[in-house]
Amino acid sequence: MAGLNAGLECKTVQGALECHVAQAYPLGADVQAHLLGCAECREHLVFLQHVQAAVLEEVSATAPPAALREQLLTQVRTHEARPPQEPRPAYLWPRPLRLLWPWALGTAVALTGVLVWTSLPPLQGIAATLPDPAVVVNTPRGFLVASNDQAGTLSVIQGNRVTASLSAGGRQKAWFTQGVRLGDQVYLADTANDRVLQVNVSPLNIVKSYPVPNGVAGLTASSDSHGGRVYFKSVRGAVGALGGTQVTIAHEQGKPLADVMDGVLLSGGKLFVTHHLSGEICILDPKTLSIEKRLPVGGMPVQLADYRGGLLALDVTGRLLHLSLQGELLGEWTLPGHPDKLGLNGDMVLVTDRSGQVTSIELPSGKLTPLSVTKPMDITPLSDGTFAVAEGGRGVRVVDMHLNTEMQLEHGP
Repeated sequence: MAGLNAGLECKTVQGALECHVAQAYPLGADVQAHLLGCAECREHLVFLQHVQAAVLEEVSATAPPAALREQLLTQVRTHEARPPQEPRPAYLWPRPLRLLWPWALGTAVALTGVLVWTSLPPLQGIAATLPDPAVVVNTPRGFLVASNDQAGTLSVIQGNRVTASLSAGGRQKAWFTQGVRLGDQVYLADTANDRVLQVNVSPLNIVKSYPVPNGVAGLTASSDSHGGRVYFKSVRGAVGALGGTQVTIAHEQGKPLADVMDGVLLSGGKLFVTHHLSGEICILDPKTLSIEKRLPVGGMPVQLADYRGGLLALDVTGRLLHLSLQGELLGEWTLPGHPDKLGLNGDMVLVTDRSGQVTSIELPSGKLTPLSVTKPMDITPLSDGTFAVAEGGRGVRVVDMHLNTEMQLEHGP
């Protein structure tokens, strides 16, 4: 398989993969192209990810011997003390550096049964390596960012660094539209590959892939005394629970990937699902999935969120509705553009419009504040009252309720 796709040899690509898994170096376009046509290198990537995951899961948190720790720190200091050089692709870094991680990993485990990565500083700042962010999910261990690049890259951000990444692969180029968290797991809707991925964040790995025929339009997750459940709506109108039963609430024709979004929300013991083509919100019994009521709200509702004992419904035609759980209209705000994603923190809402705008809404006063961004694809509220915004083709931006940028991780060359 050597020499396929951009002329790279498997040996070179596999070296890049070692850096990618061990140190989160980004994969260049030529490496990603090679992976698409080379089963051997894809298997090597999976092998590396499994080794890393197995070690992180199995070894204990015992401190390493002082001599071994000092040996590793010497290697790191030597690398950091080198004079600056012109940036090079990950697969062209000196082979001794590229081999540092398996040597350290193997030696640490063989001699001590422990892993020492967590006690070492990162070898390189890599905040600027997010390929094409489309979905961002907040977790106790950092953000999980899913990118719509050729490899379907999943990245974990802690502080201002990318600490782990892997390729989700797939028959088609990924089109991630939404992510939800359930406990320590994240579920990602990949509409292009007709699936929902169950992802573990620490260590980063894909636990399971759930097929959703005809693509995923919306997701929600909730947990109760009976355990956790993840509900979905498919592009063609089916509603169901992952791994369980499903029903069809509408028969829809195929649509472009950019137009498949709908909202799903479990609230007050009921399952709410938008049907944006008909301007309806359906209320279902979450156990039987039987439709109890259809709410004709008009417009094109695409997102839902819990709010003050009721729910918010975002209408892509430019409205934000406040509804009771029975469907009565409690309030309405007019919005600019065609907003399609919603983040809620207290009484502050941020909505994104892919034409290049984020708008904040103070719900009690109705005050609107706009912010121009590159291509806002997703938004998630954070526990400190701020919001993380995925900017397609650029990176991740964290803004406060006044839309002041507090942190920005940009996609680098």
